[in-house]
Amino acid sequence: MLDCACPGLLASTLYFGPTRRQAMFLVMASIDWLGQAEIASRFRRAIEDSDALGQSDEAVIGRAILLLRRPRDLVRAVFGSVPDGLLGAMQRLGHAPVGAPETYGELQRLFFSEVPADRRRVKVLGQMAGSLVGAQIEIVSLLDPMLLHPAFVALVHETEQVAELNASLAYIRARCSDATDEAIRSSLTRLKRDDHRSALFRWWSHRFDRLPRSLDTRGDPTLVILGSAEALSDAARRYENCLATKVGQVYVGNYLYIEYRPAAPEPGVIGELRATTQGYLLEGLYARKNCRVKPERAAVVRRKLAACGVALYDHAPDEQGIVTAAAKVLNFFNFNEADNAGWGVEADEPPANDIEELETVASEAA
Repeated sequence: MLDCACPGLLASTLYFGPTRRQAMFLVMASIDWLGQAEIASRFRRAIEDSDALGQSDEAVIGRAILLLRRPRDLVRAVFGSVPDGLLGAMQRLGHAPVGAPETYGELQRLFFSEVPADRRRVKVLGQMAGSLVGAQIEIVSLLDPMLLHPAFVALVHETEQVAELNASLAYIRARCSDATDEAIRSSLTRLKRDDHRSALFRWWSHRFDRLPRSLDTRGDPTLVILGSAEALSDAARRYENCLATKVGQVYVGNYLYIEYRPAAPEPGVIGELRATTQGYLLEGLYARKNCRVKPERAAVVRRKLAACGVALYDHAPDEQGIVTAAAKVLNFFNFNEADNAGWGVEADEPPANDIEELETVASEAA
């Protein structure tokens, strides 16, 4: 419509630089909230062209875009001033339109706002390295203020991601006692340009110390819940297994790991519990190095966990010998001890030779 009223406008814009292009897009988008007549009126005053008095609003707007060659003059004509940083932001947005009029409306609102929170958002946009993505204009307004760090905002490119990121931050606060405002701000400075936005949340998941759901061990001193990332990593070292890789699963509440710590020198056992809508289910028992647990020791651990309300695998209610024979004929492996999922022979020694540690635990429990 503007090109029809002002022939040559569209062709001329092909030679505009990115800042001038974005200034033009901002002016055109502002028709949505200022109205065409108001913008034309402001341009008539700005270009001081007597011929413009008799022209249509579309022609005046098109003519002003051509005459006001400097982006600064174009923005000032419509909005009265040019806030610091606005032209730089528009230059980094590139040549193409970056979104719907609402996106440009938010750009205008942010840079013209005197609200401290908005000034901080503008500052973050200015501190980001490289080009800007149009969505980041809205992203800085939607993100939890704690996540407003240039290194983090640079890793977020779609507004649809924001709700998920805000919720993930709330989850960090719930699961990590050390997640103070100061600590979160400090962790944001660790982000690198080639990181994924999930790096922040993965880093914090390895520092959780509050379980989403626990288990009442009924005061049994031999059952020790591995209720933090640190405890899981320590057990992984002592048992020489992969527990350290299970931190994320425990963090989000899918699994709970519990250690059976008998009196020294009897070796311990790791129990893998799967969360269900009816409580926990014992999925696996593991000795050191993920070896199979001796049947008599596995039976002890099962009884203790069952007393705590943990569900156990079961089979048909017929006489056990008959059911076992039927399973054997059908080559069902490990039928009687489906949860004893390790391999190899369990060694009769405490994990990682921590005899003194286990003796201390046993004496304290006594």
